Amino acid sequence: MDSIRIDFAPQTGTADEWNEAYARLSDYFRAHRLHSRVHRTYLILETLKRASETHARHPNVSPTEVAIHEARRMQRAWLRNIIGDLNIPEGRLDASGRMAFLLSGGPSTYPEYFLAADSPPQEMVDAMRQPIIQSGPDLAFSSMVPRPIDLGPISDIAEDAGGFFDRHPWLRYALLASLSALVLWGVYSVTR
Repeated sequence: MDSIRIDFAPQTGTADEWNEAYARLSDYFRAHRLHSRVHRTYLILETLKRASETHARHPNVSPTEVAIHEARRMQRAWLRNIIGDLNIPEGRLDASGRMAFLLSGGPSTYPEYFLAADSPPQEMVDAMRQPIIQSGPDLAFSSMVPRPIDLGPISDIAEDAGGFFDRHPWLRYALLASLSALVLWGVYSVTR
């Protein structure tokens, strides 16, 4: 890692806005399970430096939004370097890359290489690529023809019984009254 001195003197935004951006970036990198405070501080300051340059061109956007956007841009560029040739759609690059970093043990084994400018070790690259290579096929459309539901012999028995009770509604009410009386007697016996 290079020296930690990063010139950060934003020309736009207030100190409170940049402090809020610092806090959100700290949370963002902590969510990636980066426990090294030195490396996390380095990443935050580097991101804030880039965000301050971007914010000068877009002063109507809050520094926090610009900083998070810059962190995600940096992460996408880093992931393209590692897993970009696996033909992952752009929309899934962040999620797949983060998953690969976590499954490869990156936060504990290779934390100093997260978003680093120098090339990561080959073991890390192989470990990050493995979960993505092993994942299932892409979503494919299929056609399903509607068919009637077959519930088996139970449905036939229930249908026959239902037909019987439809022909004799008084028997259905008598059975319902008997079951209700049995339940009430059971509750009375238990609570007595």
